[in-house]
Formats: sequence, C-alpha cells, structure tokens
Amino acid sequence: MNHFLRCFALMMSLTFLWPWKALAYQEEVDWIWNDVKSTARRGPVCMKYIVKAYPIKILRGNVSGHTCLNNAIESYRKGDQEEALGWILAGQCHDRLARETIVKHAPQVLEYILRQYGNEIPVK
Repeated sequence: MNHFLRCFALMMSLTFLWPWKALAYQEEVDWIWNDVKSTARRGPVCMKYIVKAYPIKILRGNVSGHTCLNNAIESYRKGDQEEALGWILAGQCHDRLARETIVKHAPQVLEYILRQYGNEIPVK
C-alpha cells in the first residue's frame, strides 16, 4: 500500500510538471512569429496599420508578422516599449480579439517575446 501511494504521488507530481497549455497571449505571439508571408493580411488595412503615431508616424507597411516581431524586439531593446507593443499589435492587425488579448497582457507579452524569441534576433 505504501509503495502504491508513493507511485501515485510521483505520477501526480509529473502531471503538474508536464508542459502546460500556452496562455492565450503566447498563442497569439507565436502565431505572429510563424507568419512569414510578406503580404500583410487584409491588404491595405494592415499596410496602413499605425504602429506609432508620434513623433514620426510609423506604418506596418507590407511586411510579415515575423518581421513585426523582429521590429518589436529591436524597439524593446532600444527602450521604446510603446513602439515595441505597436509592432506586436501590427502583427495581429487583422484580428481585433487577438489585439485585445495582447493589450490586456502587455507587460507579460513584452517579456515573453524577449525570452522566447530574443536570442533569434541579433543585437544591433
């Protein structure tokens, strides 16, 4: 009986250590990272998506979601968190609900992209 309890406890602890389901914002960011098509979804709407309005207006243009995350990481490293978040949102310009999820978890999203993808982007 004691052996059974130890085995059961071990199985339960392994269950909790098993990789957890990704959080909603992580799924949205991972989708952006994997979007490597050079044409922005929804065409002109996404091309004219405003990443940052001031002091110089920055538009998404005709770049992939992957490039948006690259730009977000570069902006974050320069200390411009507003622009970094703008680039992340531009990567989901076609999906309002995804943008809302990202905004709701903005600090965690910025931390996640740096931890998950920061090593992929060389420091300039």
